[in-house]
Amino acid sequence: MMSKRSNRNFLFLIIGQAVSLFGTVLLRFTVSLLILDLTGSAALFGMITAIGYLPPVFLSPVVGFLADRKNKKNLMVGLDGMYGLLAVCLALAMRLPHTLAGITVAMVALSILSSFETPIVQSTIPLLQAKDNLVKANAIVSQINMSAQLAGPLLAGVCYGIVTRSDLMGVQSIFLGCAICFCLAAFVELWIEIPIVSIRRKTLSMRLLRQDYREGIRFLTKERTYVLGAILLNAAFVLLIQPFITTGAPFIISVVLELSAALNGCAQAFMGAAGLIGGIIAGSLSSRFPLSQTYRLFWIMGAAIALLGMAFLLRATAYVTYMILVLAGVVIFVFASIAGILILSAIQQNVPDHMLGRTMSFYTAAVNAAFPTGIWLYGYLYDKLINYLFAVLLATAVLIFAVGKMGKQIYKHL
Repeated sequence: MMSKRSNRNFLFLIIGQAVSLFGTVLLRFTVSLLILDLTGSAALFGMITAIGYLPPVFLSPVVGFLADRKNKKNLMVGLDGMYGLLAVCLALAMRLPHTLAGITVAMVALSILSSFETPIVQSTIPLLQAKDNLVKANAIVSQINMSAQLAGPLLAGVCYGIVTRSDLMGVQSIFLGCAICFCLAAFVELWIEIPIVSIRRKTLSMRLLRQDYREGIRFLTKERTYVLGAILLNAAFVLLIQPFITTGAPFIISVVLELSAALNGCAQAFMGAAGLIGGIIAGSLSSRFPLSQTYRLFWIMGAAIALLGMAFLLRATAYVTYMILVLAGVVIFVFASIAGILILSAIQQNVPDHMLGRTMSFYTAAVNAAFPTGIWLYGYLYDKLINYLFAVLLATAVLIFAVGKMGKQIYKHL
């Protein structure tokens, strides 16, 4: 059995993940641009995109079941193989008469595949790294993810802008390029040696799935209640803060402050870079920052939101408000990245190897349920209370402080 300290296996894992994530983001963003081009409707585009958030919520129990009982390397290689096949099918779908229908089905299929990837990778990292090295390992994976999120859309936008939908062969070449990325990722992952967790092997069945699901629920609600508490608090934080990052900041800059798209893009670039910096800081902190103090990071983010709320309350000028918004976004991205890595690593450290898949699937399900819920809720509040954004922001800050207060009691057990 390979040692958990094996840098070789972890290196193969992060290289495979880097190539696979880049291909996934490039594929997803290109598909999004294509859907918007085909429909010309923001409402229809939003509806199709929202559908993509549903599969991870419902498929997570199955993912945890497979991650705990099946060979993780084979699962990762198989997923990248299916990603590649999907990319090829998308290239072929460009020649069909009902292109939008095919693209929509592909968008859902892409979301289904993505729902399997995260819990499998998160449950693999503790098997390749020592417990005291998990923060650094998760920080590296987080930086890879953030880099892909920055580079993927940039390259997709440039390539799509060059070829445009009228150039059928050009769009197909983007999809085929994604397929090559996935094939390379699968090839690299073939060289990973992942320790086999000792768990009874049985023929897959619905009965076994229900049994594993009940065992996972019992583990979190009876044996590791503080792990469940940390998962739920993280989901609450995602519900409160992610809508500001995803929809709030662009909406405020473009609609409320009536500033240019260039300034909007600059704000997103600054915040994306801040996420990378947060991952680097988390990796360097490693075990030197006690998890019991993580609640203070929540309070700092709450203070950043409150500062922006005060700017609206005091009717600051558009450019002053913009600078405060960017500052708040940078603070949130840095500290959210640090807190997320520390909490995820602590959860992995407190879960036995044979329960990692199911625990990570519950973690992913909670986050994936909170994310669209928060976007819908805050989208409604921003729209209806556009003249009272200070109240929305200050109320959000208070709730973030409350989440941090509850975390103070939970994190000391991790």
